[in-house]
Amino acid sequence: MLIALMMAMLWAPMPYMGDAALPGQVIDVVGDNYFFRAPSTIRPGLTTFRFSSPHGGHELMVYRLDSGYTASDLVKALAEDAPPHGRKLGGPAFPRIGGSMNATYVLDPGQYVLLCFSTERGDTLRHFQKGMFSALTVVGRRVAGRLPAPDLEISLDEYHFTFSRPLVAGRHVMRVANTGNATHELKFLRVLPGHTTEQSINWKRGEPPVDEQFGAITSVDPGMSIITTMDFPPGDYVVICVLQTRKGHVMREGLHVTARMNSRSRMPAGTTS
Repeated sequence: MLIALMMAMLWAPMPYMGDAALPGQVIDVVGDNYFFRAPSTIRPGLTTFRFSSPHGGHELMVYRLDSGYTASDLVKALAEDAPPHGRKLGGPAFPRIGGSMNATYVLDPGQYVLLCFSTERGDTLRHFQKGMFSALTVVGRRVAGRLPAPDLEISLDEYHFTFSRPLVAGRHVMRVANTGNATHELKFLRVLPGHTTEQSINWKRGEPPVDEQFGAITSVDPGMSIITTMDFPPGDYVVICVLQTRKGHVMREGLHVTARMNSRSRMPAGTTS
């Protein structure tokens, strides 16, 4: 009996398995209509949430709860626009179908909640109000490591994206920082073959699609920064932010990613070199 129990423990799925391609312990989270599939307990320290969504349209928002509060307390407060009894850490969002999006943190021990803030068109309820949230306890032996040094810095403000250098194809560790006074997001749309960034920027609802979701970092509050690791194939993209302080206002800027640096490598307006 004891041997069987030990064997079961050895072969049980572990949510703490590392990934040489991503920093720290890699925690896989799946979001669909309207649930998260995620571990209930992970270790503190260097942690990357790797988020996938089989049908798209979801985000993974991370909150650190204040002492003495529960996930239900947080959900109730957010639904009522009351003080949330916790600190928002932002998170990965809108991964491409069949792909994933990630964000890396150094987590302290405590109670956390994973939520989706997305809404359906014409619906006033956010997904977490439909049950799309998950409690998470961070406890145990600390995972060693520091946040990785970024090779690309992206600043968000009103109303510009500022890239520290041109974006070329390949893997990038990016630090997304909000230097403005409003909450921002950084969303990448990949332009479909045969279309242009101008068509994507000017696209209207109801028209045939000209781009696809490629990944996002959502709800970056003023003064906050988030680390993410992304792989970019060459091609045309659009970076987008829907400002939460000005309903209906959208920042959209074209971006071309080349296989290597050349005269076609362009950065969004406001980029510094």
